[in-house]
Amino acid sequence: MAATIEPFAIGLKQSGRWPWRFVLLGLISLMLAACTSSKMSDMFNDAGVKGEQLSQQAASGRKVALLLPLTAPGETKRIAQAMKQAAELALTDTGGSGITLLTKDSGGSASTAQAAAQAALNEGAELILGPLLAPEVQAVKAVTQGRANVIAFSSASNVAGEGTYLMSFLPEEEVANVVRYAASQGKRSVALLYPQTQYGSNVQAALDRSAGTSGIKIAAAQPYARGQSSAAAAQRIAQDLNDPTRGVDALLIPEGGEALRTLSGALEQSGITAQKLTVLGTGLWDDNVTRATPIAQGGWYAGVSPELVERFNSKYSGAYGSNPPRIASLAYDAVSLAAGLARQGDFSSAAITNSAGFQGQNGLFRFRSTGLIERGLSILEMTSNGPQVVAQPPSRFGAGF
Repeated sequence: MAATIEPFAIGLKQSGRWPWRFVLLGLISLMLAACTSSKMSDMFNDAGVKGEQLSQQAASGRKVALLLPLTAPGETKRIAQAMKQAAELALTDTGGSGITLLTKDSGGSASTAQAAAQAALNEGAELILGPLLAPEVQAVKAVTQGRANVIAFSSASNVAGEGTYLMSFLPEEEVANVVRYAASQGKRSVALLYPQTQYGSNVQAALDRSAGTSGIKIAAAQPYARGQSSAAAAQRIAQDLNDPTRGVDALLIPEGGEALRTLSGALEQSGITAQKLTVLGTGLWDDNVTRATPIAQGGWYAGVSPELVERFNSKYSGAYGSNPPRIASLAYDAVSLAAGLARQGDFSSAAITNSAGFQGQNGLFRFRSTGLIERGLSILEMTSNGPQVVAQPPSRFGAGF
């Protein structure tokens, strides 16, 4: 059975195991063949991966490599295995006829990742998906430049570019989206309380860019080293927030969980509450601790809507019997994108950076020429019952992006 899918199609009904389909597509219509009678094990070439031995697919599609740290230690290995399963699920959902997926173990190290990429290229891979960790991505770039484009999963923006694109959740995008929304709601002056980490530095740089384009003034910025000094930093910035001449009406805190709870207590002791100003956050707010943190109540952050998250979780758990880590959805979207590009017959940078973008499990996205991803995110308001959508994501990219 074949179905013509329109650009930006979402939630299309299909018969079979999963009652709906959330398809990743670009600007033009694609033909999607549903191979519901095929077994999952018939669709993968899983060379070098321990565990279930998946049979090699006949050479009926363009070769795409999937590099993941499948033998890395600890939590990284668990995440990589879930991403591999999500990728296989996407290949099944898209029919599997457009690409042959070559899964390689990147091992969690630069040297192993580079060797895996070289092996994939030697086997004829025309596009590489992954790896996951920044040192792996940097090493892979050394052997892929000029030979194949890479769609990696790292959130370290400094590894993007030169044919490497990041399919990830970047704090820069979350800041841009929430600042744009804050400006639309009349916020004109923002303060920043941020950790002295690479993540915090990325947020600071993103706020500098976003505030200027959104017409918002940065009234104060206070960095801190995580630990005991965070409470002292919160008390220092509270002096600026309590100064009426500053006119601060929003505070950006790129922390979540227990770190945010510590800052919340210190701010409250200094007279700063969620009722006094609007607190802005990032994707780190997406946890159960944050929803019970007083300073976050009524605050805004940009993220994927809970409905889309639940859709993917249901799809994945229906296939594998467990809930996936959030990052697994990125592997699903990457394989779906690769299948769509294969049907267009084009893995070029021009095709990957299509300005109209694509719809994925996490909503609208596109890649810039710099290799960084740009997302159309929902704006979520934190409540004691969890995040609630207060602004829907855009249906397409327009002049505001």
